[in-house]
Amino acid sequence: MNEISPDQLPSRAYQLAYFLHCDRKTAIEIAMRALNKLRLAASAQGKRLYYRLTGRADARKARSKVSMGEHHLLQRLVYAESEEYERRKESSAQDPAAHPDTIPARKNDLLVYFIKHLVRITTRRNSFYVTLGVSRLLYNYTTPETMELYNLVIQDPDRVHDDYYYRSRKGVLLKELKERFGSLIEVTKGARGEQRWQAMDATSQYAELVRDCLFQFTPWETPCAVPEQFDPLTETIDQLNFQGRLADEEHEVEVNRIHATLHPDCFARLVAANEFATPDERLELPQFFISDGHDDTNSRSRRPPDLSEDDLNTINDLLAHEALRRKASSTTLFRVLVDGRERAEIANGQSTTASFRVDDNAELVEVYGDDGEGQLLLATHVLNFTRGDEQASVITLENGQQISFATKLLVDEAGLTTGADLVVSCKETASFRVAGSALRRMFGSFAGTAAGQPRAMAWWKPAAGLAALALLIGGVWWGLFRNRPEIHQPGEQLVLAPTPVPTIVPIATPIPSPAPQNAVKQPTPSSNQSPQPNLSPTTPQLAQREVSPERDETFVERSIVADNSGDGAVTDIGVRSWNRAVMGKPLNEVRRVYLQAISNSSQSQALLAELRAKLGAGGTLQFAESEAADAALKITVRAASSKSEDQRVVAIVRAVNANGYVVWPVSRRGSSVRYVGLPRYVAERLAEDLTKAVSAAGR
Repeated sequence: MNEISPDQLPSRAYQLAYFLHCDRKTAIEIAMRALNKLRLAASAQGKRLYYRLTGRADARKARSKVSMGEHHLLQRLVYAESEEYERRKESSAQDPAAHPDTIPARKNDLLVYFIKHLVRITTRRNSFYVTLGVSRLLYNYTTPETMELYNLVIQDPDRVHDDYYYRSRKGVLLKELKERFGSLIEVTKGARGEQRWQAMDATSQYAELVRDCLFQFTPWETPCAVPEQFDPLTETIDQLNFQGRLADEEHEVEVNRIHATLHPDCFARLVAANEFATPDERLELPQFFISDGHDDTNSRSRRPPDLSEDDLNTINDLLAHEALRRKASSTTLFRVLVDGRERAEIANGQSTTASFRVDDNAELVEVYGDDGEGQLLLATHVLNFTRGDEQASVITLENGQQISFATKLLVDEAGLTTGADLVVSCKETASFRVAGSALRRMFGSFAGTAAGQPRAMAWWKPAAGLAALALLIGGVWWGLFRNRPEIHQPGEQLVLAPTPVPTIVPIATPIPSPAPQNAVKQPTPSSNQSPQPNLSPTTPQLAQREVSPERDETFVERSIVADNSGDGAVTDIGVRSWNRAVMGKPLNEVRRVYLQAISNSSQSQALLAELRAKLGAGGTLQFAESEAADAALKITVRAASSKSEDQRVVAIVRAVNANGYVVWPVSRRGSSVRYVGLPRYVAERLAEDLTKAVSAAGR
């Protein structure tokens, strides 16, 4: 297996993304996002990629080469980042009004996305699934023929499965592809009840495009192990034949087998060795059901233009800016997402781990924090269901926080992997943060329990607090003194001050910063009511009196929550004017809004219901699902107080467009708008404020 220099990675990622979308801007965005996640990919050794990409062979860099497998991980990350863009174009192809600013996917685009997804879901498993997917779902080879092809790929007759296993696994892949493409494709029953695609009438015109796809999606820098002519009855292929005993040692051989199946020339040699019909003769592609069916006459070239020096600088600036954000952040709330869906939260000081179960089709785990600019990607972990029953990996961030992943595979009675138990842990390693976290927990314990302690036992609480404070001060002094010489060490590549560039992220992932509890204003009782000295401040009567006047029920407190960075427009990333080509739709073009609540609490549901009603009343702004929305309202909702009688909520809101830019509040895009009141009136005020802001932006 050949190696790829770090300098080649951005170009390879950009070329692959351009092949998928035929658009320079989209390709650069996908490459940037994939490279950022590659730098944060946890490994068993805890190592990370530190380099500045230049594209020149003689450039100074921290590492001379990337270890085996990292460039294949980058391929998978490009596939994952591409899907958001694919779905928009597919939606526009079915309903042009859904995304009027998006170029609809053509038939050849859909074919590329289909083959890419087939490769994605099979290569994340093993060479058996790749052989099965290519032979049975891209080409129409029979089950016995597919068994013979895999026999050549595996080079071990004892490991060939029976025909029932082939049919059952084909059903699994068919189901996943149908879930991905939905109504774009149809599954029909053929001879003897076999399920297959409703196929195109003429596939020969797409044969060359299929070959180009398979060339692009073959694992990078892997060798052609299948000789041009060989006799499978008398010869073996050493690069496909594993002679070791440990499963983990078979990884490189497995990559060679995947290459042999995906690479068009190698696969044609396997077919010829078995004397089967050629791949072009057996090509069977699904019919795609879109509104415009005569669309491939003006197809664009998939040959990418060169990645310029300015493009490289843009990528470098993004990576450096993200690294600086992570170094300056002190995240205490971590969100864990699996394939874009939130699965757990880790609140530092309460719990340091999160445990949950994932299915065997899960792929990418991400950990996000928040630093005032918005959501911040901290770590990524690509799940592997083929290497070992138990796996562990770890990543250490620039600020000293450590995030680890422990995976235990789940196996059924037949020995098939059905999923995994995943444990994500977040740990502070910086001494002053460890001391600060311990101090917060101690004072929290003191505040929560001192009131109920007897006087004779309560003396140790203040003493412990003072002792902890002394330890904290000493720890901070020691940490600063000890770490000061390391600030100017020449080996640190990421301490740069480039011109920041925008962070391109999916619109469904940022978290608004939580507001302090003590900022909630309580309504003042009316002066004409007589005091009730015998009532406790927490009695139901007083709680009812606070919210009973009409003035109090309709009152909504509104304020701007200041960002933590001290820069009032940090989300603009230094851009003084709105560049629509790069930054996407500005506020004045927002018409459809998606509501994204961070939690699923009763308060969140109440507010979302009110907001949907307000946005569905025929005004300027309308509620829409995420795929059709111009912007997303990111909403954090919690109760205004701990009193059960108090129905008010605290809602922290901001609007983010599809390119990841905060479009509202306008004056301070690094901040959020904070509302306190009853859900009905908070929704009314929020919708009114946002509608006025859109109108003002248009003027």
